[in-house]
Amino acid sequence: MIKKGLTLVLCSFFALFAAVPAAIAQEKTPELAEVWNIEPAAGHSKDFYAGVKAHMAFRLEQGDPRRWQAYTPLLGDEISGVAVRYCCVSWADVDAYRAWDDAHPQVGQHFQEHVGPHIGSVSHYFQSVDWSNSHWSDAKGPWRLFAVTEYQVEPEDAADFDQAKEKMSQIALEQGWASDDNLWLWMSTIGGSPLQAIVLPYRDFAGMERGDDTFMSFLVDKLGSAEAAGELVQDFLGATEGSTFQIWEHQPELSMPE
Repeated sequence: MIKKGLTLVLCSFFALFAAVPAAIAQEKTPELAEVWNIEPAAGHSKDFYAGVKAHMAFRLEQGDPRRWQAYTPLLGDEISGVAVRYCCVSWADVDAYRAWDDAHPQVGQHFQEHVGPHIGSVSHYFQSVDWSNSHWSDAKGPWRLFAVTEYQVEPEDAADFDQAKEKMSQIALEQGWASDDNLWLWMSTIGGSPLQAIVLPYRDFAGMERGDDTFMSFLVDKLGSAEAAGELVQDFLGATEGSTFQIWEHQPELSMPE
C-alpha cells in the first residue's frame, strides 16, 4: 500500500517497512510483501485510526497468522493515509492466507463495520524484494523511519536500469559499503505503474545525517575517478523517468505485535 512516492539523494544511496529478520535476508527467500494503502474519508481521520487499531486487535484475537504492520507518510500534502504491510511470503503463502481469510468471514465483517465507513480510498498490491542486490539486518533496530526513493522506469529502459542497479549494488556489497550502518532494500511493485524502490531504515531523524561519508564518495574511490562514478550514476538515472521521495514512520499502536 504504498502508492505514494518514495526519493533518496543518490549520494546517500543505500540505506521495509518493519524489520525483516536477518535470517530471511540471508536466505533471500521468500521475496513477496503484500501491501494495502488506505486513505481516510474527509473528516473521518479520528474514527479511521480508531477503527484500524480495533481491527488489528480483533485480527490478533482471531488468530491471524500474519502480523500486519502499519506506516504513515511524513512528507507532502497527503499524509493522513496508512500503509498496512506484511513481509515476507511466497506465492503459495498467498493462497494459504486467502484460504484462512475465507474460513474466517468474521474478520472481513469486522473490517467493514469498524474501518469501512471511514475509508476514502484503498489500493492493494504486492512488492517483490530483490534480496541479491540488498543488504538488510535488524541488528541495529528496531527501525522507526524508512526513507524510500521510488523510481519510475519505462519498460524499454528496464534492462538498463537493472544492469546499473546491480552494478552499484554489487560494488557496495563486495567492496566494503555494506555494514550494519549502511543498509538498503530494493523492491519492485507488482500491480499499477511499474516502479522500483530503494528503502533505507533509521532509528531516528539524527541517523539520516551522513556528513561526507556518502555512497557517491565511496563509488568514486572504488571506481578510481569521479568521471567513472558519474557515468555509472548517469546510466542508472538515465533509465528512469523520474523519482519521488517519502519518509514512512512505523506506527506500533496501529500494528499487530511482532
